[in-house]
Amino acid sequence: MRKLSSSSTTIYLMLPIYNEAASIAHVIEEIRRALWGYRYRIIALDDGSTDRTPHILKDLTEKKKDVVTLRTPVNMGIGAVFSVGISYVLGVSKSGEDILIIMESDQTSTTSTIRQLSARVGSGFDVVIASRYCPGGGYGNFPLGRRLFSYSANILMRLFFPLPKVADYTIFFRGYRVGILKRAGEVYGRFGLIQSKGFVANAELLVKLALVGARIGEIPFVYDYGKKQGGSKLSIVQTVNEYIVTLLYLRQVRGKVSALARRS
Repeated sequence: MRKLSSSSTTIYLMLPIYNEAASIAHVIEEIRRALWGYRYRIIALDDGSTDRTPHILKDLTEKKKDVVTLRTPVNMGIGAVFSVGISYVLGVSKSGEDILIIMESDQTSTTSTIRQLSARVGSGFDVVIASRYCPGGGYGNFPLGRRLFSYSANILMRLFFPLPKVADYTIFFRGYRVGILKRAGEVYGRFGLIQSKGFVANAELLVKLALVGARIGEIPFVYDYGKKQGGSKLSIVQTVNEYIVTLLYLRQVRGKVSALARRS
């Protein structure tokens, strides 16, 4: 067993999944290769898939015991999936030094980056972002409209919630120290970490962790959209509306956390 921050550290790989029959088996096998020799567990979160994904996951789970499948019968959205997965990890993790990595299930999150994220979290960070916007990061084969939307969303987040050395607020691919998630759960409540229903959950979670003192870092990551299997699940109109609502909500949260700190 290779050491991270301690010999007993477990890496939890959380995979939000919706209709990923074309990619999920490949992604899980790549994770297994990337983490050979480490202590890890794969959490497959099937959000009401209607294709062959549930059958593929059942087969993968029966063959090896390193995959746990959690499934909702209907599609509830990425925010709900994040809440289910984080709650599960907080319930089974035995150490605050354990690591949770959330990544995409469509082959766009490179498994070679998993060890880099884990090492940086293990070296003293609470959150490490695989960033498209720090030096060395970027895009490959990305649709122009989606790219402009991503730029705009990140500029908006930096304007309202500037975080030192953070450039990418919206990407899935991150590593978290379980201890910071537990601390945040004590402040917001276990099911208060994420209130957003859609993709804004990424930014919401990051800001809430920053408000409770998370040490946040980034590593460069090139998001190659050409590797993606299947179509995008993001609705730009719906997501824009949710960003506006979430920004107003997070401003209220920031005020409440500041008031709590003054009373302590």
